[in-house]
Amino acid sequence: MNKLMLCCAFILAAVSASAQLNIVPLPKHITENGTSFTIVKDTKIYYEQGLKAQAELLNAALSPATGFDFEMIQSKQGMQNGIILKFDKSSAANKEGYRLTVKNNAVVLSGGTAAGVFYGTQTLLQMLPAAIHDQTRQKGVTWKIRGADIEDAPLWGWRGMMLDVSRYFFSKDYVLKFIDMMSMYKMNVLHLHLVDDAGWRLEIKKYPKLTSVGAWRGDGAERTGGYYTQEDIKEMVAYASLRNVDIIPEIEIPAHTLSSIAAYPFLSCTGEQYVVQTQHSISKEILCVGKESTFDFMADVFKETFALFPSKYIHIGGDEANYDRWKACPHCQKRKADLGLKTEKELQVYFNQRVQKMVSKYSKTIVGWNEIIEDGLTDKAVGMIWNDQQKAFKAVEDGHYTVMTLTEYSYFDFPESKIPGEVKAAGWRSPISLEKVYQLNPMLKGMDEKYRPQILGASAALWSDQFIHGTLLQEIPLLNENRSEKYFDYLSFPRMAAMAEVCWTPVARQGWTDFEQRMRSQYKRYDHAGYGYRVPQPKLISNEKAADGYLLKLENIVDGAEIRYSTDGTRASAYSAVYTQPIKIKQLADFSAITVVNRNVYSLPFYFPEKYEQFKNYGELVGEWKPSKVKGKEFGLFEMNASGKINGNGNYQLAFWYTDGDSRLEIKSVEVYKNGVKVTEDVHDGFTGGSQQNNLYKFSIKEYETGAEFTIKALVRGDISNDSNGAVFIKKL
Repeated sequence: MNKLMLCCAFILAAVSASAQLNIVPLPKHITENGTSFTIVKDTKIYYEQGLKAQAELLNAALSPATGFDFEMIQSKQGMQNGIILKFDKSSAANKEGYRLTVKNNAVVLSGGTAAGVFYGTQTLLQMLPAAIHDQTRQKGVTWKIRGADIEDAPLWGWRGMMLDVSRYFFSKDYVLKFIDMMSMYKMNVLHLHLVDDAGWRLEIKKYPKLTSVGAWRGDGAERTGGYYTQEDIKEMVAYASLRNVDIIPEIEIPAHTLSSIAAYPFLSCTGEQYVVQTQHSISKEILCVGKESTFDFMADVFKETFALFPSKYIHIGGDEANYDRWKACPHCQKRKADLGLKTEKELQVYFNQRVQKMVSKYSKTIVGWNEIIEDGLTDKAVGMIWNDQQKAFKAVEDGHYTVMTLTEYSYFDFPESKIPGEVKAAGWRSPISLEKVYQLNPMLKGMDEKYRPQILGASAALWSDQFIHGTLLQEIPLLNENRSEKYFDYLSFPRMAAMAEVCWTPVARQGWTDFEQRMRSQYKRYDHAGYGYRVPQPKLISNEKAADGYLLKLENIVDGAEIRYSTDGTRASAYSAVYTQPIKIKQLADFSAITVVNRNVYSLPFYFPEKYEQFKNYGELVGEWKPSKVKGKEFGLFEMNASGKINGNGNYQLAFWYTDGDSRLEIKSVEVYKNGVKVTEDVHDGFTGGSQQNNLYKFSIKEYETGAEFTIKALVRGDISNDSNGAVFIKKL
């Protein structure tokens, strides 16, 4: 090794060694001081009055893996060889801020509030070996903490996760585990989606049918569901409160309410008896805004709900309301006429205003999806912006507050990739990679700084409607499976870590490359804690073209794992050769590599895909569209040369597949021309985007001529704009 290479290696090693102690989210300020502290069996935990609960939580976190029984002492004065928890009035400016100093003789952790001290303990746990997260004694581990001075506070006050327990019921125990997962990364808002068409999950004693009927779907052996008793909720809220997590209940209204209507038909416009749906759809049934009994019902539900949840917020949903029932309902139309309203949308504004007045008696603020703040709601509310960034600008201008839950960054029910073998997940938008989540900034580009106080933060969303798109994800009870929980773990980690950092760490301190490196050690923590996660693929460092092939250099980004690879065109497995140095191959298509944690836990493959590989079953590529070839909102012709692709008489299929862009492609018709003369067509409406419908077009060729020129002309448009990309494939049937 020459001197330059040796110097570079030394610098890289030094950078790696001081890699911010691999804490996620990265603290505001951190300086290593050259000392260290080792936790031993005689280590004591000292705490000031008012911090006993935080000391007990720290004790409970440290004891299982170390095997030590820590003595806890309430004291104003710290002693040597101790962990000291105390209040610090100088840290009170940010109620979640803390200071942490690790030196040879003590660990001193202070905060302006108990919340800040709790977050300091979470940082302290990440400074210990990963085995600290294990629930069984770990022998032979030295519990050493590198000396450092840390000053820390969050960037945003709302650092949330939404858990959809309506479409699929998750047990109380999983909710408690999920709170622990959030706490690990200092997330502080758990938004519980308790009500939707597919299930009502909250016990309301005045309306027992909400849970005896609305919490269940299907019949006989296919009956599934469940709900949380009020005692369950009290336990969950207390558990969360100790960990500085605010549980915000969502009682979805006026739409997404089939579960309550099935229980109490008087709530609907028709009064008909319905059943809770067993397959996912957005029901057109809606609470009747014309009947006073609807508002009486809501007042009763809110009264019991607020007795259980101390949060200052109540989420009312408010999205995707279908007004067909209101338009046909005499009660709703009378209400509309009496109020002098022109549209059903105005009727929903009236509905929301009444709800606001109802909950204000309890000093609650309503939260809803961005629909609730779009049209005429004058009293201040919190809008969770999900489907259009621009709606955040209007919201703050109108004086509302916002939480960014943007689909392209925050919907964790989308997969991370399109790699073959990826788990079944939502597909109506492009996958959301770990790096994509890390690109989120709640303060949107172009937003005036004066509106910053109205941006509360950000939240990720875990929707569970995939569980009612079939039964692939559901447990087999007799086998005592928990595949649904493992599935949600997989979707959450490591993306929750990225969401946490963009909400906590100062923007100037954020950096994808550094975050990716700090994440290396986090996966082992998940292993010890018993959390499922998506193993990242090997990282391609370089791909050098040589005269006789390619030289590939990979990096393993999971501590304790290894890379295994194959070069014969087959997918690498946990039994393949171990990667130890750059690999020379003749053809890129022959290479495959995976990250192997153990023989049961490994990543999807890294490989070099052919373009449009996922569409290979639809035949040959016949055309590609891009914005320059598509009109926005107005239909125009998109031409493709099919000469050579149409190669004889017979039946053919044309498949349109979207790949990316803000607009889906809508197709009106397909016409086939031979030497400039139309010979056949297929006229029907279809589209392809995040989802697709009727995007296959079929035609027959009866008088094929060798050497004839075939042209296909499709009448297409972008539904919102011309920002659409995709490809068209032709196959002879």
